Amino acid sequence: MIQIIVKVLIIMLVLIAFAIPGFLLRKANLVRPESMLSLVNILLYLCQPMLTIKAFAVDPLPRSGAVLLNFLYVLLLSLAAILLTFGAAKLVFSFMRKPEERKARDVLVFIGTFSNCAFVGIPFVDMFTDGNREAMMYVIVFTAAFNLLLWTLGAYLITQDRSQISLKKAFLNPCTIGTAAGLLLFCVPQINIFNMPAVSELQQIVVYTGNMTAPLSMMIVGIRLAEISPRKLFCDGRIYLASAVRLVLSFGLTYLMILPFRLTGLFAENPYVLLAPVIAMAMPPAASVVAFAEKFDGEKDLAAAAYTTGTLLSVATLPFALLLISL
Repeated sequence: MIQIIVKVLIIMLVLIAFAIPGFLLRKANLVRPESMLSLVNILLYLCQPMLTIKAFAVDPLPRSGAVLLNFLYVLLLSLAAILLTFGAAKLVFSFMRKPEERKARDVLVFIGTFSNCAFVGIPFVDMFTDGNREAMMYVIVFTAAFNLLLWTLGAYLITQDRSQISLKKAFLNPCTIGTAAGLLLFCVPQINIFNMPAVSELQQIVVYTGNMTAPLSMMIVGIRLAEISPRKLFCDGRIYLASAVRLVLSFGLTYLMILPFRLTGLFAENPYVLLAPVIAMAMPPAASVVAFAEKFDGEKDLAAAAYTTGTLLSVATLPFALLLISL
C-alpha cells in the first residue's frame, strides 16, 4: 500500500511540475494569451496523434488475431464506460437548469465524463507498470474510444453546437487519424518504418514528438492558471462535485461493469483487457477540456480550475483505485 501511494505521488508530482514553467513564463509576460491557441493546436494536431502512432509502431506487442480481438474487446468496454459515465454526470448536474448555467454545466459534465487517459494516463501507465507493452497498448486502444467521443460529444459540450456530433468529426480528427495510422503500421509491419532496425533512427520522429504531449499539455494549464485567482481555483463547490464524478463515480461504475467478467476468470491470461479501461477511467480530468475551451471559446477559467483541482485530488484517489484493482 505504501509503495503504491509513494509511486503514484511521485508520478503525479512529476507531471504537475511541468505546469510550473508555463505559470512562471506567463507571470513574467514572456508568453502572451494570444499564443495559447497556437500551443493548443500543436498539442491536438501533432503531439497527441504522434503519441498514438508511437504506441502501435515502436516496439509493439507481437501481432496476432487474438491481440486484434482483444483490441476490439477493449474498444467496446471503453465506449461503454465513457457513455455510462456521461449519463451519470448529466444526472448529477441536472440541477443546473438555468440557461445562463448551461455553459458551466456542460464543462463540468465534460470534466466528469472524460479522463486524462492520454496526457496523464499513458505516461502514468508506462511508469507504473515499468513499461508493460500490453498495458500500454490497451490504454492506447482506450484512447481510440475516447477520441471518437471527445471530438463529437466533447466538442458539443463545449460549443453547444449539435453539428459537432457527426461520423465525419468522429473519424476525421487528428487523434482518430493517428490511431488509424498506428493500427495500419501495426497490422502491416512490412511498411512500419519506425520499427525497422536498419532505419531505427526514424523512431525518434514519433518518440520525441509524442513524448512532448504530457509536458506541453501541463505547460498550457500552467499558463492558464497564472490568470486565475485562488478563489476561482479552490472555492467553487461545483468543481469538487465534478472531481468526485471523475475520480470516484466513473472509476466505480467502470469497475462494476468489468467485475462479472473478472469474477468468471475471463481474460485471466490478458488481465489488462479488463483493467486498462478501469485504470484509464480512474485518471484525473482530461486536459482536453482546457484545450477545447481555448479552441472553441468555452468557459476557459472554469475549465482550467476544474482540471487543476481534479488533478491535485487524484493524488489521493489513484492509490486506492490501483490498490482495489490489484486485489
